[in-house]
Amino acid sequence: MTQMNGTNGFTVPPIPPAPGSGAPTPPPMPAPPQHAAPQPTRARHAAHPIRQLDGHGRTDRLPALPGQPVDHVYEVTDALPQPERGLGYVVERVAGGVRILAWIRDDMKVYHTEHPIDEDAGDPLRDDHADIHLDQWDEGSEDLTGAMRVRSIFDAERGVSFGEYQRTGNDLTILAAALDFGPYAHGAHPMTEVLAASWLLTYHFPTIAGRRPGVGLGRIFDEFRRVTREPVADAVDAIVWKGAVNASTAAPADRFAARELIEAGAAALRPVSARESVRFIIVEGTNLFWAVFNGDMATADRHVVLAIESALNRIGAVRHAADAKDNENGFVTTLDEAACYDAVRRRDHIWSQHVEHVLDYADVNNRFARINDAAAAPGGMWDTLTRFITIGESLILPHRFEYRADVNTDTGEMAIIFSAPDETQFQSSDWRDGHVVDVREMRAAHAATYALELAGLLAQIAFTAGPSVNAVTVTGYRGSLYKTEDPVLSLRFDRARFTADVLPRYRAGAFDDASLDDDPARVMPMLEPTAFALAFNARRGLDVITPLPVPRSLLANRTPLWADTRPLPPQLSSLLRADRAQDLDILHDNASIKGSEVMDLRRDNEEDTPIGTSIELESVIMQIEMSEQAPANQRPLYCESPTQRLLVSLVDDGPDTRYWKAPDALYNARVGLTHIYRDDGDYQAAVAQAQAMERIAPTCASAYFEEAVVHADNEDYEAAARVLKFALTIAVARDDVDFVYYRLAYALWNTGDRESAAACYAMRTLDSASYAPSARREVAQLLAQLGWDKLPDHDDAVARLREVGIPVAPQARALDVLAEAAMGLVDAGFPCAADAAADILANSIEGDVLRLLRQCLRYGVLNADDVLAAERGE
Repeated sequence: MTQMNGTNGFTVPPIPPAPGSGAPTPPPMPAPPQHAAPQPTRARHAAHPIRQLDGHGRTDRLPALPGQPVDHVYEVTDALPQPERGLGYVVERVAGGVRILAWIRDDMKVYHTEHPIDEDAGDPLRDDHADIHLDQWDEGSEDLTGAMRVRSIFDAERGVSFGEYQRTGNDLTILAAALDFGPYAHGAHPMTEVLAASWLLTYHFPTIAGRRPGVGLGRIFDEFRRVTREPVADAVDAIVWKGAVNASTAAPADRFAARELIEAGAAALRPVSARESVRFIIVEGTNLFWAVFNGDMATADRHVVLAIESALNRIGAVRHAADAKDNENGFVTTLDEAACYDAVRRRDHIWSQHVEHVLDYADVNNRFARINDAAAAPGGMWDTLTRFITIGESLILPHRFEYRADVNTDTGEMAIIFSAPDETQFQSSDWRDGHVVDVREMRAAHAATYALELAGLLAQIAFTAGPSVNAVTVTGYRGSLYKTEDPVLSLRFDRARFTADVLPRYRAGAFDDASLDDDPARVMPMLEPTAFALAFNARRGLDVITPLPVPRSLLANRTPLWADTRPLPPQLSSLLRADRAQDLDILHDNASIKGSEVMDLRRDNEEDTPIGTSIELESVIMQIEMSEQAPANQRPLYCESPTQRLLVSLVDDGPDTRYWKAPDALYNARVGLTHIYRDDGDYQAAVAQAQAMERIAPTCASAYFEEAVVHADNEDYEAAARVLKFALTIAVARDDVDFVYYRLAYALWNTGDRESAAACYAMRTLDSASYAPSARREVAQLLAQLGWDKLPDHDDAVARLREVGIPVAPQARALDVLAEAAMGLVDAGFPCAADAAADILANSIEGDVLRLLRQCLRYGVLNADDVLAAERGE
């Protein structure tokens, strides 16, 4: 297939006729087992003893309920012995008296029983085995509404939801239900009657008919909880089992969900999840499913996971439609299967709504343009990218939406790459003329149409986010954006032309036309790109192409930091104590002795031959100091991370200070000597080496760790605490801050300040750290000494630290410097120098915008492996 490239007078690439007839040929579903349901008879309860009512209580006959067996009469009575908490019994009226069926308790639980509950036995402790239970949404609140649930194998932990109630005094009103409550469907009714009717309808009638309680009932949301909490393969299999294996009794939404997951490849998910870690989360704000997995996952496995993700989000669309009809309960019975397909169809064709949503952001204040006292240039690169990401993260789209962007606001050029869904992420079946039809042959076309329409939407996001953006290149990649291996479309848009011609089509609903799904070639003229690279295959899908080139103005800002000789603006030069961009590089090691060589020396010899190793390390330091010619009037500086390089103004003598990159080997040699002297008990020499490390690495928290450990080994915990408190003034990375507090807690504990120690332990946030087991043991011992049940909460811990003068990290001053540096560098055209800072700032700001910004700053729209190779000088 030949790639087609076009400009202003473009020609649409040829496209073959639509394959398939759309005849009713449903994809295979597991055949449900056929069992004749036994007819309910009085013989089923012949063994139940007949009781006589004592005549002193009240008995109310229940009106006939939907599905009630013919000639059966049910009543609620309190004219039988019961514990104090009882509200009465559900009984069946028979010749000669009544048969007891269930007992009703005052906490809105109903238990099946054949006998009166013995007063002397007290309240039976069967809370976990109530047949039905009504649970308030918010315990203790004045809103007396909640869920109605029946005990069921389909949700053994919580029960299956079948309704929502509202309580007023001793009356209940059913606000929404998954089944027909007949005379109790509307209005308020006595609580005992509603509980009795609920038990009969959801537990008793199914049981005597040979069905499992809970079958065909439930909320779609409960299935979502299962997927996010259980192993994914088990959760998906459970949904398939409920809706396909038990299709004859399943609710419409359950059958739809099972079909979607089967067609998406549910059978392949288990082997994938056995090879790779896969879990699903629901993204707050959009309520979309998002699969979490290794970015290097094999392409075939990735397609399986994303196909399941898209299927789950189609089920999510059904839930949303059901919510609108049943008081936001989303019952599986609210929609029939035709309505389920219609809900997905409606969700997939709302491009006009998407573009209006984007336009609503035109005048929205960008909360990421100011962080504390630092402010980005209005309309600059930081402002434009964070606006772009903010809009992108607010979209609710049918399929996984990954993207990166780059922009040069001086030239007005922007580029975007995004993930174009594979055809396996689209529906294999549809509902037409009362049938499920097979549409697998059209999935490639559907994927192509969706990718093209999304490309146009991304162009509008770019124009909305960046007032100075006048041209944008949008390239879609099939598969992972990290690798950017398979580009399938590349379109360039002009702002004036798009705004005048294309935007009105989006707003008028032209792209909402479902007939476009089968004919992606019709979409191309509607988008009017000024240039494009595109190729259709025989199935109307998108073939791999060579994308349009990245604008040169964007590549100019992508020089690896170690090779970037561009001068920094005066304000940044003063703040960062650097004159050129390459002065900020800390990763490129050109020293005569490499840091890795020293690490190898220490690993191989430090424990076995410490004296010989110390001599070699001293020799390394001497060679470096003799061979590495430090520039005049500059200080050596070692940093473990790029953010530490941006923080030097916190610890030096002023804006005229300048630094040269100290070799990694020099720092590593000092570390080795510190360990050797400490292990030998020469604490004075160990402290001297640690302090020498601090002089060349003043913003490196690990340098202060080393000195603190020496003091702790020497049982000088006051000195250890003093050093660690200073480390908190420069520590900004979450793992550094956690470790400082962890070690400071131990030091304070040993000085007798147990309450401050507890506050420091409470400041930790990373339970996955390697030292977490030790921290848990220490906390348990400290709490026992204090006589406390738990550590203070975060606010109380911060208050204690402020009271005793311990810094609360990361400190506002440090974050201010980072924010000012990051924003300034990005707006000045040095994104590669600011990506790590954006990641640190993201820890202090809610949401994912700054984390996604970091990806844009680090890689732009380039292949990640190529960027990393350039950083290494390869």
